[in-house]
Amino acid sequence: MSLQMNLEKSKGKLLLSLNKKGINTPPIMDLAFDLDVSGSFDDEHRDGITQDLLLRLVPWGMLFDPDQKMDVFTFSDGRKRANYVGEITPNNCDRYIQTRIIDEVDGYNGGTDYSYVIEKNLQHFGWLEGGAFLPKKKAGFFASLFGMEDDCETVAVEQKRSLVIFVTDGESFERDQPRMRRVLAESQSRQDEVYFLLIGISNQGVGFEFLHEIADEFDNTGLVIINDLKNFVRKSDEEINEVLIGDELVAWLKK
Repeated sequence: MSLQMNLEKSKGKLLLSLNKKGINTPPIMDLAFDLDVSGSFDDEHRDGITQDLLLRLVPWGMLFDPDQKMDVFTFSDGRKRANYVGEITPNNCDRYIQTRIIDEVDGYNGGTDYSYVIEKNLQHFGWLEGGAFLPKKKAGFFASLFGMEDDCETVAVEQKRSLVIFVTDGESFERDQPRMRRVLAESQSRQDEVYFLLIGISNQGVGFEFLHEIADEFDNTGLVIINDLKNFVRKSDEEINEVLIGDELVAWLKK
């Protein structure tokens, strides 16, 4: 049974949760939702569990972003498998993952590299050169016939304060871990106004040692581990907000 929500009511409860933590006026900022589409996460996508998680986060975009949106990215292994999917809003959030991600994005059912999608987040919000991404257009007949695909178009963008919610069910390949550290270290050194909220979905008993390491190492990176995602997405707004809005995130929001 799909999750039923009153998004406006959930937005109000998010504001109340922030008020209780001393944030009376939430900052204006952009949001990104990064979703792991590696093979091990396929069941949760097809069963609608990650769709329910995404739906529970739509009120965050409604509260923080002036356009009431979040930008959705997916990732598996490699640079070309880090994708900008598009915006999610209250008007298009129904079955978003089922219709726009499953078997649709490059690299679906691939492996796991973290760093490339983080780089794309930083580019999209103006902290790295290259411009903000526009949704990728489907390749035409001849391009598809010969295995050619157009890269995402980009547009110039000013630097934007941003919160990136990064969801994975497994560790990055070891080959990518030094690169991920470098990307985060350079972002911290530049003092990018970006906070990375890493969410590890431990349905298969993953320890997430690397996520713990980078969350401890970098000031703008936090970590939440969810052991039972199916149960988590059914919790109350207040319970979900209490888990996701930790002290470090609160301090960053108050800056």
